[in-house]
Amino acid sequence: VSGGFGDGSGQAERFPAHLPSEMSIVVIWSRIRKDIQLYYRGVLLAAAYIGAMNLLRVPICPMVLLTGLPCPGCGMTRAAILFLEGHWLAAWQMHPFFYALLVWAAAAAFFRYVLGRKAAQMRAAAVVLLVLAVVFYGYRMARDFPAREPMVYFPHNGLRLCRAVVAHFRQIW
Repeated sequence: VSGGFGDGSGQAERFPAHLPSEMSIVVIWSRIRKDIQLYYRGVLLAAAYIGAMNLLRVPICPMVLLTGLPCPGCGMTRAAILFLEGHWLAAWQMHPFFYALLVWAAAAAFFRYVLGRKAAQMRAAAVVLLVLAVVFYGYRMARDFPAREPMVYFPHNGLRLCRAVVAHFRQIW
């Protein structure tokens, strides 16, 4: 058996041996490492933002913070947490598009890291998912707003605060 681990062929990165060279572990890991080097600052910034919002006990969604209204992705983070905790039905109930996003992300990662290709189909699928998510958002707003999580109103939002400040200054002047 040539091309496997420990056979002295120098092709330890080619496992299993029948895969094309662009699918070797070393090549896949180098692609992942390249993306980590390109995007780690953005990931750290996003993590810091999420951490700060959690410490302040306010929503992480900019739309909720600004308007008080839920966005099409509201519930997605909670669905991910429920999924990771093994509560798959609860994750589905929180936001069913989490599963579609999970399948899309797995396919995108396969194309990008394993096959080393940018797939135009992935962009088209992302657009379709986005359109469907917005349509589903309208349905959820009609069905659940404002009584059922995650489709609730956040009263401590930026617009309401601005309105209160303007009203206060109108009283003074």
